[in-house]
Order: sequence, then C-alpha cells, then structure tokens
Amino acid sequence: MKRILLMAVVSTLALSACNRPNVVGTSVSKSFMGMLNSTAASGYTAAAGTAVYVDLTGGDRRTILTATGLKANTAYISHYHSKGTAAGSTSDCTSGGPVVGGLIGGGSFTSDADGKLTIKGFQSSDVLKDAAYINIHEGATPSVIPLCADI
Repeated sequence: MKRILLMAVVSTLALSACNRPNVVGTSVSKSFMGMLNSTAASGYTAAAGTAVYVDLTGGDRRTILTATGLKANTAYISHYHSKGTAAGSTSDCTSGGPVVGGLIGGGSFTSDADGKLTIKGFQSSDVLKDAAYINIHEGATPSVIPLCADI
C-alpha cells in the first residue's frame, strides 16, 4: 500500500513538472507611467502599476500587468506597440506606434471596486520582436490611456 501511495505522489510531481513552462530569459519589470491629462483623468486616483514579462521556451511571452488607481468596475484592454513616429514624442509611449501581437490576454479585463486590475496573457515572442511599449486603455473608450510603460 505504501509503495502504491509513493508511486502516486512521484507520478503527480513528475507530471506537474512537465506542465511548467521553462523560462528562456530573465523576467523584465517596468513601471507604468500615468498618461492622463487633467480632463481625461476624471475617476482616476494616481494611476500606477507594473508590467512584467518573460520569454518562455516554445516561443511564447508571458505578460502580467498590475495597476492601481484606475476607475472602479471598468473594462480595460492592453497591448504592445512598436515605436511610432509622432512629432514631438519624448518617449516610446508618446510615439503613436501601431499595435503588435493583439490584445494581451485576448480580451478585456475589469478593474475591481478599488480600481485595481491584473491582466495576464501569453503571446508569440516572434510577433512582439518590434515592441517598444505596453499600454492600458479603457475598453469602451480606447482613446483614454491611463498607463503606459516603455520597454
């Protein structure tokens, strides 16, 4: 009986190890900067957060975005952008580059009652090779961009 139990435990551990993605590089963490002017900032309280991403074996990038100070119970979307050519831009976040890789997490995510938000997703590293920044938009009004991080 003990042998069967031991084999079950070892088998479970072996299988769980197989399901864990292997990390290729080190995790990169970037702080979000607030992007709202005073007219667009209504409902926001010092929006801030962190973008963390890491490339995994198999060609995927895992991205985890955390944010605070957002509007409560509001849908948000996020994606990577390549560097744009907007006149007068002082950072990649203000360069107006096109989206690369589609939506992080594949859709919208809703902030909680305190304005906190977590977005998680996997995307192909190949399509993100030209990414220069990550931003978070309001889902219903994509022109409202409370947070951005140059990467």
